[in-house]
Amino acid sequence: MNNIKNKISVWAVFACLMVPSTASWGQEAASSAVRTPDKEEVIDLGYLTLPKRAVTGAVSSVSGTELRKSPDASLPKTFAGRFSGLTTRETDAELSRGGFSTETMGMSWWIRGLSTVNGTTPMVILDGVLCPNTNYVYLSPDEIESVTVLKDAAVLSLYGIQGANGVISIKTKRGRVGKTDVTVTFDQSLQQMTRRPLFVNSGEYVDLRNQAGCNDGLGKYSQFSPSDVEQFHAGGNELYPNNNWYDMFVRPLTFMSRAGVTVRGGSEKVQYFSNVNYMHQQSPFKTTEEPGSQYNPEPKNDWFNFRSNVDVKFTSYLKGFLRLAGNVKNEKTTGYSNAAVYDHLFTLPPTMYGPLTPSGDEYENGGQVITHDDEGTPVYGMLNRSGYIQNLYVNITAQAGLNMDLGFLTKGLSIGGLMAYQTSTLNQTLTTQDFERYIRTKDMSGLYFTKKGSSLNSPLKYSKSSTMDYNLNLYAHANYSRTFGDHSIDAMGYIFYQKQELQKSNLPYKRESMGATATYGYKNRYFIKADVGYSGSEQFHPDKRYVATPAISGAWIVSDEAFMKDIEWLNYLKLRASYGITVNDQFGGARYLYLDDIDINGNEGLKGNPSLSAEKMKKQNYGIELGLFNELSISLDWYKSRCDNMLVSSSGTIPQYQGVPLNYYPKTNGGKMENYGYEIEAMYEKRLNDDWSFHVGGSFSFNKNKVISVNESPYSSDYAYRLRTEGYTSGQVWGYLIDYSNGNGMFNFKEELEASGLTYAFGTPRLGDFIYQDLNGDKVIDEKDIAPIGYSRIPRQSYNLTAGFKYKGLEVSLLFQGVNKVSTVASGIGVYEHAYQGVFNDIHQHAWTQERWNNGEKIEYPALSLNESTNHVANSFFVWNASYLRLKNMEIAYTLPKHISKKICAENIRFSLSGQNLLTFDKMRSKYIDPEIGTMGDFQPYRVYNIGVSLTF
Repeated sequence: MNNIKNKISVWAVFACLMVPSTASWGQEAASSAVRTPDKEEVIDLGYLTLPKRAVTGAVSSVSGTELRKSPDASLPKTFAGRFSGLTTRETDAELSRGGFSTETMGMSWWIRGLSTVNGTTPMVILDGVLCPNTNYVYLSPDEIESVTVLKDAAVLSLYGIQGANGVISIKTKRGRVGKTDVTVTFDQSLQQMTRRPLFVNSGEYVDLRNQAGCNDGLGKYSQFSPSDVEQFHAGGNELYPNNNWYDMFVRPLTFMSRAGVTVRGGSEKVQYFSNVNYMHQQSPFKTTEEPGSQYNPEPKNDWFNFRSNVDVKFTSYLKGFLRLAGNVKNEKTTGYSNAAVYDHLFTLPPTMYGPLTPSGDEYENGGQVITHDDEGTPVYGMLNRSGYIQNLYVNITAQAGLNMDLGFLTKGLSIGGLMAYQTSTLNQTLTTQDFERYIRTKDMSGLYFTKKGSSLNSPLKYSKSSTMDYNLNLYAHANYSRTFGDHSIDAMGYIFYQKQELQKSNLPYKRESMGATATYGYKNRYFIKADVGYSGSEQFHPDKRYVATPAISGAWIVSDEAFMKDIEWLNYLKLRASYGITVNDQFGGARYLYLDDIDINGNEGLKGNPSLSAEKMKKQNYGIELGLFNELSISLDWYKSRCDNMLVSSSGTIPQYQGVPLNYYPKTNGGKMENYGYEIEAMYEKRLNDDWSFHVGGSFSFNKNKVISVNESPYSSDYAYRLRTEGYTSGQVWGYLIDYSNGNGMFNFKEELEASGLTYAFGTPRLGDFIYQDLNGDKVIDEKDIAPIGYSRIPRQSYNLTAGFKYKGLEVSLLFQGVNKVSTVASGIGVYEHAYQGVFNDIHQHAWTQERWNNGEKIEYPALSLNESTNHVANSFFVWNASYLRLKNMEIAYTLPKHISKKICAENIRFSLSGQNLLTFDKMRSKYIDPEIGTMGDFQPYRVYNIGVSLTF
């Protein structure tokens, strides 16, 4: 009988090593046999948790309490500046964004830059379960225990084919043994855009339009007559309006209200955490409910979140858990999206009468929407006469699992499993209508209008649609954690299956993976960790479908050595190193690239390549952690990643005369790319006495990648730069270099223009236009002269500075966040002046004119034009430095003394005043365009002022 029991024990230990999973799935204790002081921080690594001293990889972690200081409705936007190695960029700051991808949530993020030119988005894990959609956007910081960014192979290889671009692990709060605590929170916020776009007045507008016409050779008053110019400058005449469409349709301030209730507690048998919270977001637009209208056009946005985490101890060896969470978002917009409405604000000139035709007996067709020849969808009609769209988002996440302690077989052995279900549903109701458009005639002596197009004022029409994504996840895991004297072993593994059903127009995804990890510790000082993931992807041929991702890492707590004991100023020294492989199968939405693409009509597309395999990244990381004087902590990491089988097009090396069109030629694993950088973190914390304490710290990250090979075919020898990708950073900006040898880089007089002898392949240069460098010396400015300019859109350097102090119940904290060595190519509305009937910004107010040049006045822009000119191409003038430094967050909080709180039966009462994006320092040419957004036609980041109160009973 004992022999049978021993065999079972050996088999169970082997299973725990080879049939993987993780302790964080329902277990609160660290899954390590390493014994550490109770106060030592435990790090959530997604599929497992470890004491900080036993972590051999590169990680960065922040608590939910810290995230709550940022009064932003979107959880990912609270991450900015709080993690070393995580770079974020807002791509659209529309209020309360959220959706099915990182693009629809209005931001992009990268962990340690780019290791491939293909899929670059980090993997997100929510409570130990892969989260393939963006449900996490709606999480409230009140629900979150911690967020951890995993950065090197030591902590990524376990995740197999989905861990190549890093992992963001979000752990929600759990119950705890003790009395029930009820916390009520309320926050009221005021929001305003950090950059209020410039709308020039009518007088300045007509001057700039006439100036552009004159530069085009049409005469000094080609657009507006002297009489019109005089009237527009004088103002006060309805025939010569001065409309600021932004002020007319956009609120200067919007309100956001949030309220929440949290219940937390439990006994030895059952622990529970429950949270509900509600948010109301006011629309940024002003609308008008017209007499006789069948609906109220006012947009609205309401969120409701709920979460319940329950852990149950059934017996001394069997535990279970249930996690149930959801979000309901009720969003109402006009018949057009908010982004479309905002973009069209800039298409209307201030000289246009409007927004409605005048009413009265002397006017025909009164009260109709006014536009102009170049604009088909004027903003007033979009807001008030297009109907409305009701979007109901419902996101549900459910997890249930069991964990069994098999200590009766052998001490330290446990097994478990879980099932997780995630679903995202969008029910859309469209109640829309169309409206008539009118245009004012050229006769400025009166208000005369003609109908534009064939659109009519139509009744409301009704339609519905719905989409749904769901993800089914199954996990099984086994753990072995035990100490033998000075020796400790921590081993675990998991098996994972996922089925992901996307919107009905897409094919489902299926994934299978397994992984194992084992950590050996000696004297709680030396640690060696081995990891391996083994996963499959349906992206590849069955013979190439599965791939292993091994990693080896180690850590040494040098400060625990006997020879370090006498160094009093050095209280902690840890060395880390790791090497391993991660893999990627995400190729920008492309799927089944091993198969030929043939549609139902027999038309051929991209040819398949059955030899394709997942991209492999070889990652190495070396780190050091220091503790000095028991007050200063410093960490430094250097890393490098290289991919030698990156997925690229083969068309660059294939002759055009073969039978397959080049764009249909199959992909290959012929690319190579490397990525490297370093990260430095420091924090100084000082407790002066029982009342006073303070901290100051920061981090700095540097990252640079290089594309070594993408099968690029060199241009001919008469190109100044024969390669445009190989040898450069991914996303390197290219354009024409301006020749500033004459002082301002523009043709300032006729003789200079003629003497240059230059011919432009994309137009004829005028006086005041840019002089481009003829890099190949052929006297023709064309694509052969294009050169690298600036950097890419992903910052090479990112940094943060944080500081704060506490005095009794008073707390103050500051967070500065910045990026450097990053470029943006400025273009479009608000940059190029010729769009629609002229859209002008501050950069156009000092444009080149002959008079301004002759007088030696300030010139900040080339000669204006009514049409696209030789200036309106990517060049060194329009490649702007997008570096910035923000006061990202500031909070002032005060907690009432206990004796005051208890007078209303409360344990704790805390008031806070906080702000987000309070100050920005940048080097953009236009002060009205944010460096993260890079264009005037999109919502700019919002500045938020928030007052909050929290009561715990």
